[in-house]
Amino acid sequence: MPVQTELKDYFFCIDHWQYYDLCLLFFVANMINVENMKPYINDIIDQYLQQDMSDTTSHMVAPVIIAILEAAIMQNKSAMTNKLLEKIDLVKFHDQDFEFQTYLLFWQGISEKNMKKIHDAYHITKCLHITHTLNIFNHILEYYHIKKHDLL
Repeated sequence: MPVQTELKDYFFCIDHWQYYDLCLLFFVANMINVENMKPYINDIIDQYLQQDMSDTTSHMVAPVIIAILEAAIMQNKSAMTNKLLEKIDLVKFHDQDFEFQTYLLFWQGISEKNMKKIHDAYHITKCLHITHTLNIFNHILEYYHIKKHDLL
């Protein structure tokens, strides 16, 4: 708890999000109650939309959003998950890369219990032999007791 409080206090004091701040949030997102991250998400997205970040920093926004989405789903915070998915739909990320889109599709499928979306994300990753992401997806499927053969 003291570490969580220290992290929340640190993030709360950030006026201008930098690469280091986003990396730190990325690595601790699942350790903090996502309800406490609402102001950070708003700040990050606002700064991103205003293009008030360096290129390096802005490239870290999508992974942070995915990490927070994952945390919201894992913490069973459906209202927060839905709000975050709505925000993601409104934001047109400048670098909507393949990894971001695949993770987003996968987590939307998990959140909505939509086997087609899960299958599509899993299938894309499997076809392209993206082993690291495939291993993560396999772990998540095990956590949610989803059998790979159910995705066919």
